[in-house]
Amino acid sequence: MHSPLTPTVLHGMVFLAVFRRGQLRIRFRTPPDRLPPQATWCDKKDACATVKGGLPKPAWWEKELKKMQPACEEEGATCHQWTSLLSDKAKGVLDNVLTTVETKIMEGSKTKQRNRVLRRNSQMDELYLSAPRNSEGSDRVFITPHIDGFLGWLPFFTAYRCVYGLTGPHETVTIQPMRDPDEQEVNVGPGDFTCFDYNREIHWIEHRAQANATLDDRMVLKLHFYEFPAIFSYIGDAFGDANAQYNFFARAAFLASQFPDKDIISRLIARGINGITLFGGSAEAVFGYMNMGIALILISAARGKGQTMLTIAGTCHFAVYILAFVFRSVRLGMLIRDAVAMKSISALLLTGTYAWECAKTGVNLKSFAVAVSGFAFSAYAFMQLGPALTYFGQELGQVVSDPVTAFPYGTVPHPMTLGSIVGLTGLRLHPTYGPKFHANYLLHVALYLTVLGLEVTGASVPAGMSYDSTYTEFMKFHQDAGNVIAHLFTTALGVAGVIGMAINYFGLNPSLNGAANDAKKTGAARAMTSPTLIAFGWSWILVRYTVPDEDVAYLTVALFVVTTYLVSKLQWSYMTCFAALAIGMGGQELAHHVSGEMPYLNSYAEVTPEAALTFILHNVWLLPFEIRAAVNVATAAYLPVRRGRSADRAWAWARDRHSLT
Repeated sequence: MHSPLTPTVLHGMVFLAVFRRGQLRIRFRTPPDRLPPQATWCDKKDACATVKGGLPKPAWWEKELKKMQPACEEEGATCHQWTSLLSDKAKGVLDNVLTTVETKIMEGSKTKQRNRVLRRNSQMDELYLSAPRNSEGSDRVFITPHIDGFLGWLPFFTAYRCVYGLTGPHETVTIQPMRDPDEQEVNVGPGDFTCFDYNREIHWIEHRAQANATLDDRMVLKLHFYEFPAIFSYIGDAFGDANAQYNFFARAAFLASQFPDKDIISRLIARGINGITLFGGSAEAVFGYMNMGIALILISAARGKGQTMLTIAGTCHFAVYILAFVFRSVRLGMLIRDAVAMKSISALLLTGTYAWECAKTGVNLKSFAVAVSGFAFSAYAFMQLGPALTYFGQELGQVVSDPVTAFPYGTVPHPMTLGSIVGLTGLRLHPTYGPKFHANYLLHVALYLTVLGLEVTGASVPAGMSYDSTYTEFMKFHQDAGNVIAHLFTTALGVAGVIGMAINYFGLNPSLNGAANDAKKTGAARAMTSPTLIAFGWSWILVRYTVPDEDVAYLTVALFVVTTYLVSKLQWSYMTCFAALAIGMGGQELAHHVSGEMPYLNSYAEVTPEAALTFILHNVWLLPFEIRAAVNVATAAYLPVRRGRSADRAWAWARDRHSLT
């Protein structure tokens, strides 16, 4: 049907194009049940919006705010009021609203199932009146793509900001571009709410004409929560306080610069806030900080070797395509952004290495003409199809579309794949660049054909074999704490053996490359591609699209990086690697025998397609599953609860130990 290729020239267009609905007869629909629940959007008509005692009418909230902030009525700008200063009646209603919202967050993020704790950060909560038409001073921040907090670089900890609607209908729309289409543009009316990661998710508001709107501005509650692994219960509050202190600082700066015409200090602060917001928000929206990190790590791993960069960094977009298509647990907005970002890295590397060779040896017109023609044809096909359909919006269940028949569709089969391969062939035709590029040419073509094969066959993980459902089955055979811990160590040893074999196979072990002494080995190691950085970048990509449990994803990446570093430093021989793998596998069987628990493998040991797929998923997710099981064992041992107490009770203990309020 299609295969994605987005040249660099289209990079900036995709971010805007994703919001142009209707041009290709696209309709968006609610995600199917196979996708994991998200702690995000709740419509007032849904059960998740039910508030004990009901919600007061909009006029009541307006009176409550203006009683505390008379200036709101006079200046017509954005107004804030801390909820801690509201009337006792308002606080009672607020507590019921908070209960409703936190229940939705816990369901969506699987707080209890993943041994995490959710707490309210009420010191940040505020009653808020927005004026999206005001684009002066720091009010401009709200209509600019931005991220609220700055602690997104901290793993394991999550802060939520929830916008709970109180008035409406109004003309203020919240834009959340990294979401699925039905959540990318939401009008938060009375009883509606949307929650997002305070430190990581980009968003902004816009003024949009609405036929039924009676209000120009909107009034909302901004509610805040923070979440962390239960094992971090004694330090989790420090994360909540850090977010609150930053919020106080940011709010003070906002108020000081809300009206820049008052004095030069306000003007300078406003320009600083808006400049930082514009740069930081644009970088996240168009490319993504995580994608930047992955790209820089993998490019650094190549030690300046162009074709090596193409191999390890220039193929990341294929991993994004394949993993998103097969596992189907990613939001469409984020997938489009990530795919475009990674494809842009590949395009830049292809262009850079080819241009460098042409500068040294001259331009070959035949090679250049074929390359430009192929890539241009692919780009034209992309523009005809649009980003939502190109990046599997229909396959992910997010888009319903009539067939696209505009040329080249309906005339040329799979035009993006064909154009891409023709373009790569043009590069291969260059008399001096081509031989250097040959291995990468074969690799890229093979990966394009793999993506095409997936599209034609529709191969993907069935809904009933998702990460969480497979983990539930896996844990039926890993209840004993000793068996769990033994499995983690033996699996890590087996993984170390496999990593060592890969290092040796790809020639990254200096002891196998003719280095006769320690000095030569050290010099060779420094000049070689870094296996540790490769493990860092690629494991980051793999878990991002296959492991929805974020705590486990972080730990999986850390384990891969540490293991690869140690194996590369020790320079294991093939014999050592095989021994580590054999001991690891044997140790797993021994652990099951000693604990008396039947291996999970025995539960599906049949010669059927379903059993074969279960075996594959079992091995793909084996390390994450064992890390999660080990974390649960460690949490149960760390928290003062009796042996065998459930995750729900462990969470309840942590909640009672540190009150949510």
